[in-house]
Amino acid sequence: MTIKNVQKEKLAVDRCMKHLEVVNVEPKVRQLISMYLTSIYREGYQEGFADGEKNGYSESEKGLIK
Repeated sequence: MTIKNVQKEKLAVDRCMKHLEVVNVEPKVRQLISMYLTSIYREGYQEGFADGEKNGYSESEKGLIK
């Protein structure tokens, strides 16, 4: 993962954690959710990266696709 993707991952997880604090979710549950979200985010990134390689996109082209 690139630094930019790690920053996006952290932003997404942090935003979710703030919402969980607002609704008073217990710290242990928040920790489990945080680990699960991080895992899902990384898995999704790897699948997207693999699909891009399979379809023949280069690194420079990936930045142009939204």
